[in-house]
Amino acid sequence: MTSFGRGRGWSSQNQSQDKDQGLRRPGGSTSSNNKVLKDIIEKITLYNENEDSLIEDIMKLLIIVIKEDNLRSVCDSLWKQAIYHSLTTKIAIIFSSVPIIRLEDNNENSIRSLFLRFLQDNYISKQKDRAEDQRAFANKALLHADVYYHMKLSNGNRLKVLAEPLIQYMEDLLQDNPKDNIYFVMKQILRSGKDLYAVCPNGLENLIMTIRQLIIDENFPKLSPENYAALLLIVELANNDYEIKDTRLINFYFSNIKSLSFESPSSQKQLKMIVTTKTENDNQLWEVENNQQIVKEEVKNDVPEHGNYAKNTNVPRAIRGSGALDKPKKGTDINAKSNSLKTTLPRERNKAWGHDDRFHEHYE
Repeated sequence: MTSFGRGRGWSSQNQSQDKDQGLRRPGGSTSSNNKVLKDIIEKITLYNENEDSLIEDIMKLLIIVIKEDNLRSVCDSLWKQAIYHSLTTKIAIIFSSVPIIRLEDNNENSIRSLFLRFLQDNYISKQKDRAEDQRAFANKALLHADVYYHMKLSNGNRLKVLAEPLIQYMEDLLQDNPKDNIYFVMKQILRSGKDLYAVCPNGLENLIMTIRQLIIDENFPKLSPENYAALLLIVELANNDYEIKDTRLINFYFSNIKSLSFESPSSQKQLKMIVTTKTENDNQLWEVENNQQIVKEEVKNDVPEHGNYAKNTNVPRAIRGSGALDKPKKGTDINAKSNSLKTTLPRERNKAWGHDDRFHEHYE
């Protein structure tokens, strides 16, 4: 048979030579990798916040892949499963957890750096995805948003390099299909607004201005009272440093936006608000120059924190946009189908990602 070795050119070998004398390709066998991949996907499917043992199981399976020198290809195959809405958030949570992102391949590439490069590849190819598979594109974008929310550095901060693309995505989203995506944008502002503002104040202010314009635009299709309440809540958060403490306002939004729920983080006394997605179309759009550089590997010691979470409570105290929990409420599916994403041509060049291809230098 004909084979191709790395840097060795073409060679012809018979089957017996393949078994006994042929040069072995780097990495494990395809059948072995496929089995491990299948096992990991099964673990991801079963994962919830009360199944920490599954993280350990997934970690052990990834170590097997590392020993076979095939971590990158297996991880890429795993992350591509995020196009399925039932797995998107689970993959984001699992591959943002400390035990997983610390793992490295034989070339000292951490899973975190590989994951960030995967996200950037998705981002760079977004025009192709938008044209060919809108639903897959929307879930890739959702994966980016969830990784931004869950993955943290050792100091507790979120990764700044992911912030501006998320703001640009929300801006595009509201311009392309605002009626069906108001809830998704509201969710991002609720849980990440304060962090986004700290990194990109001008970009976020422009987004809030777009939302204000939607509220008063007489040509905009009429919305339900609940959707108008969601838009008002976004503006309210922006006007109050992305945190609302007034009990009357909290009760107002809680009574008018049925998908809002209140939960208490175990590490803080004040209650915060999270939102579960209501609509069928949580579509997400980003734009990036096609010639952007791949994000370089970050400092190995900068690892995310892995938070603990408390049970629900029924007594609301404060609405905050800096993030309610590091995990979604058990049983909550925040991934929505995207059947009606409207595609538009890019309006302008966006340097949201490419402005910072020296990622590791900014977080030392």
